[in-house]
Amino acid sequence: MAMKRWFGVMLLAASLGACLSDRQGTVGTDAADSSTGTDTAVAADTAQPEDTSVGPYDTSVGSYDTYSAHDTYSFYDTHGGYDTHGGYDTHGGYDTHGDTAGTVDTWSGGDVVTIGCPQAVITVAEGSEVVPQTVLHLSGEGSHGLAPIAQYEWTVEQPSGSASVFAPSSSHPNPVFEANVAGQYLFHLRVYDAEGRASCQVATYVVLVVAVDAIHIELLWTTPEDPDETDVGYDDFGQSVGSDVDLHLLHPSANTDHSPGGWFDSRWDCYWSNGEPNWGGPGASDDPGLDRDDTDGAGPENVNLAAPEDGLSYRIGVHYWDDWGFGASIATVRVYVHGQLVLETPPTQLAHGDLWEVGAISWPDGAVTVNAGPDAITPDYPVPFF
Repeated sequence: MAMKRWFGVMLLAASLGACLSDRQGTVGTDAADSSTGTDTAVAADTAQPEDTSVGPYDTSVGSYDTYSAHDTYSFYDTHGGYDTHGGYDTHGGYDTHGDTAGTVDTWSGGDVVTIGCPQAVITVAEGSEVVPQTVLHLSGEGSHGLAPIAQYEWTVEQPSGSASVFAPSSSHPNPVFEANVAGQYLFHLRVYDAEGRASCQVATYVVLVVAVDAIHIELLWTTPEDPDETDVGYDDFGQSVGSDVDLHLLHPSANTDHSPGGWFDSRWDCYWSNGEPNWGGPGASDDPGLDRDDTDGAGPENVNLAAPEDGLSYRIGVHYWDDWGFGASIATVRVYVHGQLVLETPPTQLAHGDLWEVGAISWPDGAVTVNAGPDAITPDYPVPFF
């Protein structure tokens, strides 16, 4: 079996504003406060204009508060009616600073408020809508804060069945990511600055992976006995690190003389050993293409056909080439017609050597007929020539 191996966003910007965490100096202490806990009483309040000078986002601190000329606030100040300076003062009409409600507090000249957490920013070079098999180049280097950004944490919500990972790692500022499965991917980023402050909000960027060919078929699988379906390649003994399940698309002209049903026909079966067969007339638009042969677990494997021939019915098959000692796999097939999902099979268990005839897709109506009979799976299918 090893012979095969040698043969062959809409941008959802997501900082959602500059969420802030406080770093405070001596805040919330009146000039006249002392160990006795008394304030210097100020005469009854007189109407003051609305305070709008605390920061560009603060327009409703309270009509009766008076701040000293030496108070400084960062531009990230987000007071809004009920400010909490150091936990002692709740502005909004009535101060609770140790004095009678309704009298005016005057803050000491040394009060300083320094607030601001970093803001995570995501960019994707390929944009928010791509085709399957696109390698996305993500970047978090636009993130910023009061101190330099020192740490990145990437996560992703990806379509079911997708097992892609960030490379070289999820902590790299500019990772790449293979978007192999059609559907929506939500990339999230949290950053930390050099002083250990985390971004209060996680940035999110949405990428939609769309199948653009007339027919797009995906094979995905999971192998319960494989402890890590994201690893790739072969181990030190030349054994694959995952199961090898293969997708087939069969033309109705396939020759049945050499194998049951015509599978593995050297011209009319599109699969790992015949990834770009010559079907139909001149040109490649009526020829299918296998864009991915996954030999080490999880998938997907994808077959695309841009211009199917009218009047033909193409058969879809799955063959479990080699389990590499990991046992049974659970396979799912999805069929897209002009970008729309028209079939997702129930998860189907396959053993080493099984050939699953999934069904057929006719053209030009794009209708899919599912083979649900007892003969849908042929155990130990006799593969010719190998």
